[in-house]
Amino acid sequence: MAADTGIYITWVTGAILISIAMIPIFKPPYAKVSLDGFIDMFRRYWAHMLVVFSVYLWKDVLDGLDRVLMANTQLDMTALVYAIEGDIVLWVQEGLRNDFLDVALTHFYVMGFMTATFASFLYPIYFDDRHMADRVSLSMFWVYLLAIPFYLFLNVRVAGDYIPTMETIAYDLTPEIHNWFNRIDPFTNGMPSLHIGLPFAIWLSMHRWDEDGRWSRYRMFLVFFIILTAFSILYLGIHWIVDIIGGMTIGIMAVNMTARTHEPIWRIADERLFTRRLARILDDPGTSISRTLRSASSLLDPFREPGREQTGAFITALIVLTGSVLLWDATHQNFTINEAESPTSASGSGEWLVGVEEAADEGVSITVWNITSQSNRSVGGDHWAQAPQVITSGSSFVVFGEHRLDYFEHDDGVGVLHPTFSEDSDLPIIDLALGTSQSGETLIVSLTEEGLHLMDSSSQEIEMPTGSINTTVIASSGSLIAWSEPTGTGPVVNITSIESQLTISIPLDPRAEERIEQSLADSGMVFDYNNSTVTDLAMDSHWVVAVVDVGPVNRTVLVNTLSINQTLLSNPRWDSSSPSISNDRVAFLQVTRDDPSAPSGEFARNNDVYVSDLAEGGLIQLTHDEDVDQTQPQVLADGVAWVAHNDDGTVEVIVHSLGEAIDPYSSLLLQASIMMLVPLLFVWAHQSATRKEA
Repeated sequence: MAADTGIYITWVTGAILISIAMIPIFKPPYAKVSLDGFIDMFRRYWAHMLVVFSVYLWKDVLDGLDRVLMANTQLDMTALVYAIEGDIVLWVQEGLRNDFLDVALTHFYVMGFMTATFASFLYPIYFDDRHMADRVSLSMFWVYLLAIPFYLFLNVRVAGDYIPTMETIAYDLTPEIHNWFNRIDPFTNGMPSLHIGLPFAIWLSMHRWDEDGRWSRYRMFLVFFIILTAFSILYLGIHWIVDIIGGMTIGIMAVNMTARTHEPIWRIADERLFTRRLARILDDPGTSISRTLRSASSLLDPFREPGREQTGAFITALIVLTGSVLLWDATHQNFTINEAESPTSASGSGEWLVGVEEAADEGVSITVWNITSQSNRSVGGDHWAQAPQVITSGSSFVVFGEHRLDYFEHDDGVGVLHPTFSEDSDLPIIDLALGTSQSGETLIVSLTEEGLHLMDSSSQEIEMPTGSINTTVIASSGSLIAWSEPTGTGPVVNITSIESQLTISIPLDPRAEERIEQSLADSGMVFDYNNSTVTDLAMDSHWVVAVVDVGPVNRTVLVNTLSINQTLLSNPRWDSSSPSISNDRVAFLQVTRDDPSAPSGEFARNNDVYVSDLAEGGLIQLTHDEDVDQTQPQVLADGVAWVAHNDDGTVEVIVHSLGEAIDPYSSLLLQASIMMLVPLLFVWAHQSATRKEA
């Protein structure tokens, strides 16, 4: 939970204290402030508290659904919002930017919102204004409920995360604040703005139902708060102007829903009636049960002769049912390869995935899975004393240890897959990569202390006089081979061609933006860029991905080998590792919800899987479970696979599909629903017209 964070505790404590301190200012004229009021409000308004605070019970669930839905479907409406209003929010930020506003408005954005919402609920129940408490609490509930469809299906990213030259000031003020926001905010819930919608709905409720003016001073406070909040969310790079309009619209809808529903809801949920009902049940349980059954049966009476309301309810139920099935499909793109009981590692390419499993009683076993056909085969060859490493490329893969490698080629056969050849090495194999010659033949590149060694798929040695090189990682794509070396000013990536042996060197720049570097430095993190080294490499076509150790964290850098342009893929505040690149997608691991400057072992450091789409742009987070640690992500033809280490000690191989999100049966359901809606809408329209004529 977000309450683990020190800054969050500070904000919550401050909001509570400020709300209590403001009670004498905004109390109704007739009221008196006493300690007994706090005790009585829990006894008198516990059902109201359940209604309001229930949103926190399902907020985490909905945020999780939103993250998964966004990762699987990319339902992003931000481009449309930007087309409507352009750079207006950027002009606000750039025209008024200063350090004082950065700090003051960031804390106001969080603690001010907490204060306003807490006080708005607290004051009516503390002063026993049931008339207003009924309406305000229900309006707050409806605001959250009405916003759900927008958050799930109309994702709008925060402005500072979309406009290239704009900053998300609040999210990046300090590393601690950034990590806290990352935990509680998917960063795609811009429309509507609840920072506007919630206080606006509260103000509108009080304006509508404050019949004697007892809340007039508090209503004026809310107007000032809404204006300042609107400016803050634009300045901080969080919301768009359209989000503000959406928040006000949701607020209006919520108050109208409250006007229609507050009487029937509180007729049932009124706390004062619970003790009476409980006493009746205890006194005469038989009569109470009979009365309840008769009441439940009477609910079915309108459906025996259905009218416009019943037809409308059926249409709504059909839409909700269809939407729920589609939502299930869109949020369940992962499947587990059940054959792997305790996988040690996995490597994949195309539609193939190779897994290594090391069991204490059965030794090492290696399995090949075809993700498309869902079939698997065992891998043969000599026994491995320890779990080997696997490198895959196209239709071939290599299983290798310190002094041995086995080369395999996939085929459509069944049974055990045997190696094409096995090769022993006198020198320890430091790293290995697979490439192809211009004729399409697979080439095996191995790194030893004497340099790079090259052989073809028939185990024939190919001369490659590189000599000893100062690296521990290599990568290959086609006829190109890449390796890294440290220098006095930072690491470089060397790229050579097998055919020409012409080598180019690209200096790597793992630095983040200046404002982020300064924020990290202010938090006590010290980076050593001159002595930084590359710990992992991946290569595909004209891309190279390098993981650079800069001291406190590793950063993942993407290099375009044609233009030499570089992009920092990973969050500069978090540790990253294990890149995999193929089909213009990069998958890598990143430690989220973590304080890198904290002592080692103080916080759990679970890895999440991230994927960057190089063709479309954008970075998505595929995993979000804090109790599961991911390792070894692999980009496949239409998905990403990884090894998941669960909190209960079990390990499994997960495959995430990046193909069509909607299954065929769901498409049939959608078609059937559309066909059913046609006659239902006709009946509903006929019933409505008939009622008006009558």
